[in-house]
Amino acid sequence: MIEILRVAGAFGVGGAVRVFSFSRNLSIYKKIYNKDKEEFSFRVLKFLNKGKSVIIIENINTRDSAETLRGEFFYVKKIDLPQTGKNEFYPHDLIDRKVHVICSNATCRITDVKNFGAGNLIEVLHKNDKFLIPFTEENFPASGDEIFLTLDAFNGFKN
Repeated sequence: MIEILRVAGAFGVGGAVRVFSFSRNLSIYKKIYNKDKEEFSFRVLKFLNKGKSVIIIENINTRDSAETLRGEFFYVKKIDLPQTGKNEFYPHDLIDRKVHVICSNATCRITDVKNFGAGNLIEVLHKNDKFLIPFTEENFPASGDEIFLTLDAFNGFKN
């Protein structure tokens, strides 16, 4: 299950909820699931700004019932995610992948992907050191299925 949205609170009196979406296009999904893996239909009422939307979730018909969902996360099945293009990855698919440092014998392993609002940061483990590197084309040049890290980025963020 992949986290797709978090409920921010009720919207209006009819049971709609404001959500923070972790997808560029929430409307491509038909079903969402709560932490107990219960399935819900939903529909997008409107897109707000910066990843925020208003949705209606089945069986949520009042403001009070919508308010009980505040802070709840909803998920989609990994199989329902759109296919990635060449040199595109879902963050969860990067974890535990090997990273080859260009022009070096060094290799690292991706231990986490973080995003604090300014783009993805890749947490890399090299020997016993962990460090964060912005996941940009400059630091991680496109390379198909293998992941490469420039030597400059490796040296610049390692220290």
